[in-house]
Amino acid sequence: MFAGKKGSLFTLMGLYILTIPFFNGLNVTAYDNSQILGHFGESATIFTYSIYIPIFAMLAFMPLGLKLGKQIPVRTMILSAGFLSIIFNTASLFADSIEWFTFWRSLLAIVSVIGIFASMVPILLKYNPAFNMALLYGILQFIQKGSQHVYQYFGAYFTSFYNWTFGIYFLNFNFLVCIILAWYFYKADVAPMKTKFQFDWRGWIIMILFFTIILFLSAEGQSRNWFDDPKIGLAAGSLFVILAVYLIHARFTSDPIIDPEVYKYKNVVIGAFMMFYIGVMNGTGSVITGYMTNVLGFDSVSGAGTHLALLIGLCISIPLSTYLLYKRVYLATIWIMGFACYGLYHSILFFRFYPGIDFSDFFLPLIFKGLGMGFLFPISLLYISEGVPPKLSASRMMSGIIAQAIFAGLLGSAILGTLVSNFNVQHKTGLSQQLTESNQLAQKQLVNTKRNYLFMGLSEAEAQKKAEKSLSGKTSQASILLAYKDIYLMMSAICFLPIFIILLFKLWRRPIGRVELEPIPI
Repeated sequence: MFAGKKGSLFTLMGLYILTIPFFNGLNVTAYDNSQILGHFGESATIFTYSIYIPIFAMLAFMPLGLKLGKQIPVRTMILSAGFLSIIFNTASLFADSIEWFTFWRSLLAIVSVIGIFASMVPILLKYNPAFNMALLYGILQFIQKGSQHVYQYFGAYFTSFYNWTFGIYFLNFNFLVCIILAWYFYKADVAPMKTKFQFDWRGWIIMILFFTIILFLSAEGQSRNWFDDPKIGLAAGSLFVILAVYLIHARFTSDPIIDPEVYKYKNVVIGAFMMFYIGVMNGTGSVITGYMTNVLGFDSVSGAGTHLALLIGLCISIPLSTYLLYKRVYLATIWIMGFACYGLYHSILFFRFYPGIDFSDFFLPLIFKGLGMGFLFPISLLYISEGVPPKLSASRMMSGIIAQAIFAGLLGSAILGTLVSNFNVQHKTGLSQQLTESNQLAQKQLVNTKRNYLFMGLSEAEAQKKAEKSLSGKTSQASILLAYKDIYLMMSAICFLPIFIILLFKLWRRPIGRVELEPIPI
């Protein structure tokens, strides 16, 4: 099926490189949002939907993509995915509305899922189980996470240098390289994992409906002030109704997308919670990006520089954690190292959020975040997969994806944004109440600022108004600074808490157990 000598490093590298464009179909355009928003001239809420919908489309299509990935010959599937990706990607360039742009981007995301599964099948068949699952997961995470940050950095750089269309052309070039590599490496056109096709269509529709409601909550929860809006309450209540309907459906279905039987395995329940927990800790990265851009006024290239710091951490921790897993080091050791790195990341930022904070202040803590990601992501994927039979492995995979990407990554980020806003309002109110005549420092600043405006030729009333506005602006900046400090203090406690629990209850004092091959380790 493959070209090249069996087990050769060259073939292994080629097969892994094939996966990179499909993993990054949406990453290279992560920093061209403002240009695209200006291009289409839509509202912020509509544009938020245009960002979220392709992500939800990709996640929702995964169960079907996994099934199709076993039925279609690998060479046909990966070449088709490459050609279709170029077509859909190019079509988004000529979209005349945000709706059509989102439609083509969603199709690209869906095809990317098929490409991921198609490109991973040969790696599973050629290098496992002899290659060892810890190494497979570690290498995959290194390529996936590492390429993600490289793509996002260069995407921001070239978008700033050229314009938002760079990402479209760059991706097309990547998919073209993918097609050439597939043409070389895949000689036989076979479907080695083919089984009788059976898919839970009804359960899939229920899951898509569930995702749609989560999409609504993520996109509009904060703007509608959450449960102050009755539609938000209705949507949240509908989630429980849909969940009940799905449980009834799964009861009478032989092979549901997410089989409740999978939760009889303790590691799946704990692993899904841990993946949610990791997603929550990881979500504060969007807070940093927002602060650098919206408060400090950094350009997109400076903001994207955070990905280089993360990449340094990943390049250290993923190989190290993979080696430790391969050498069967206790799970507790790796968990503690990961949580400690995330805790240091949040703690250092808590002490560095002060007036005059600059990009250099973010670099070291972001390296610690990259270290934490590299320790926790591979082990969380392996742990939730431990001992789960192949029949339930798709259920396990979707449980982890929903916990980490849907609830923690997307919905959690929206809730985190609300927390920042609420803390900001509280601090701004508190600081404003201190702007009284008894506050001599504030009065001194007001008098000095007013005097400067008077020297500029403004009238008494205009100078007074501008001086008060200037003082209010300083209060606003101080309040947002305090709000971010609150977030990072809270997250520091959340990160260090699992370490004390692991040590106190002597958890995971054993190496990783048996992990099955299926499904594709994402």
